[in-house]
Amino acid sequence: EIHNIHVIRESLRKLKESVYPLTDDARWLSNVDSSHWLENIKWLLSGAVRIADKLESGKTSVVVHCSDGWDRTAQLTSLSMLMLDSYYRTIKGFEVLIEKEWISFGHRFEMRVGHGNENHADADRSPIFLQFIDCVWQMT
Repeated sequence: EIHNIHVIRESLRKLKESVYPLTDDARWLSNVDSSHWLENIKWLLSGAVRIADKLESGKTSVVVHCSDGWDRTAQLTSLSMLMLDSYYRTIKGFEVLIEKEWISFGHRFEMRVGHGNENHADADRSPIFLQFIDCVWQMT
């Protein structure tokens, strides 16, 4: 199950606690595991693989739309496009992908990331793009 922004925010908070301000070496792996960050990465990558497989092997069309359409939708479509088309694995292609799947579809970068915003406890903040970048890293 691909979780909502609130679950992902909490997952990152727990992951941060496992390494900052101090790292407890004896419990580090169990702390990372209990954050569920990597499990959430797995769910996203699994979803993207399912989409890519339907498009490539099944030769079928796929409609991807999750709730509002600017968080998980962008993650899943971008990851599946990276899997299917090597152009998006180039610097220029990656720029085009971010423009096409994130910016043009209205991902709320300012609201989700919150740079320049004093309200750090805002319920709309969530590391959605960071999670996507982590998935890209895991694919490399």
